[in-house]
This record gives sequence, structure tokens and C-alpha cells, in this order.
Amino acid sequence: MSWTGLGGAGLAVAGGLILAWAAAGRTPREVERGFDAFVAGWRRSHRLPDGSDPGGRVTLAWLRLPWWLGQRLAAAGVDPNRVTLAALWLALLAGWTATLGAGWAAAAGTLTLAAGLADGVDGAVAVLACRTSPFGFVWDSTADRLADLAVVAGPVLLVAREGTGPWPALAVASGTGAGLLALLLEYVRARAQAGGIEAAWTLVTPGERPVRVILLGVAGLLVGAAQLAPAPLPRAALLAVYPAALALLAALQAAGCASLLRLAAHAGASR
Repeated sequence: MSWTGLGGAGLAVAGGLILAWAAAGRTPREVERGFDAFVAGWRRSHRLPDGSDPGGRVTLAWLRLPWWLGQRLAAAGVDPNRVTLAALWLALLAGWTATLGAGWAAAAGTLTLAAGLADGVDGAVAVLACRTSPFGFVWDSTADRLADLAVVAGPVLLVAREGTGPWPALAVASGTGAGLLALLLEYVRARAQAGGIEAAWTLVTPGERPVRVILLGVAGLLVGAAQLAPAPLPRAALLAVYPAALALLAALQAAGCASLLRLAAHAGASR
């Protein structure tokens, strides 16, 4: 069996175990189902002041979907930390699916978007069921970083394997940049928050995780849709779309790091 086959078999077994584990030990409970109460709890869990809405109406509109799904899981007594594990599994599955070939790109893109949604649901479950915890806070961030690397690695491996000319090198370079800058952006934000810069909790920067998920998810859908077109568009889409998306993502994350560093510089100057 190839390494791809072994990876798929391992993910299948892990998925079954995660589902069984998530279903075990559930304790159905009453939860606060109101959206306004959920948003207030979401602000508290993210250490945001009352009335602050990072992303404004766009964020509030997005939160309705995790809230709708989360209240059902919370009422069923599902552990939010296990939902986080399931979200990480979806991201790993998305990265693995991307390596199978351009014909699987649409599936990989869909799984990437699903993993991003699941990442929002775990926090909703924790807030609705009043099960937020220091471990959950750290575990969610750790799983997010692993997921970020997984959804980048899949497209890079695909283009590196099937591309010719400069495209493999471009995919590796842009993918490496996107992966490292994702880690750097989150590190800079964490240090700014730890340094007592209150605006670091509310500042919306380019290249944040929702942008990463949407950009790579849509890239997969575009590559997959191009496979239905006549040649040479399918191959051209494979070689160009993924590297371009990763390069754009790297640029956005670099801009995000610059925004946070500028914020820190102004905070220091005002003291």
C-alpha cells in the first residue's frame, strides 16, 4: 500500500474513533439558546469588551451559523474539546484529499471550508454549554495552527508532484511562506495581547484564519471546477491557482503582522 493509501486508512480509522469518542459520555443539558446571550458569552470568551464587534455585521452574521449548529451539540452534551479534535481531523482530511490529484481539488476545498466551520462550532458549544476552560482555550489555538499547516501542505505537495518548470518551486516557496506567516501572525497577536495591548483583541487584520480557510477552500473549488473544462485549462488551473492563492495568503498575513507591530509601536509611544 502507498503512503497515500496508508494516510487515508489512518484518517478513516481516526475519524471513526473520534466520532465514537464524541458520542461517548454525553450528558444532555439545558442551554441558553438566545443569540444575544451567545454573542455576549462569545465576547467574554474572547476577552472582548461589551459592545465590541470585530468584523462588525459580517462577523455577527457569520456567528449565526456556528450558534445554530452549536446549540444542538451543546444540548446533546457533546464535549467542545472533542469538537475541536473533529475540526482538526477535517483539516487533515482536506490536506490529504488535496494530494490525491486535481480531480479531488473540489472535495479538498469543500473539506477545508467545513473544517473552518467546525472550528467555529467548538467555541459555540463551549459558550452555550458554559464549558469554556483554560485547556480549551489553549487546545483550540493549538489545533488551529496544526490545521493551518495541513490545508497548506496538501496543495503544495500536489503541485510539487505534478507540476513542471518553475511551478513546483513556486508552490513550495509560496506554501512555506503562507505556513510560516500564519504561525507568525498568530504569535505576534498573542504577544501583543500578553503585553496588555487591548486593541490587539479587537483589531481585524488581513490574513486571519477565516480568510485563510475561505481563500484555500475557494482555490480548491476553482481548481476542481476547471477539471470539467477542455484542455489546457485543467492543468493551467492546477499549476497557477494554488500557488497564486498561497502567495496572496502569504502577502495578506505579512500585512497582518505589520498591522499588529504598528499597533504595538503606537501603544509604546503613548505610554
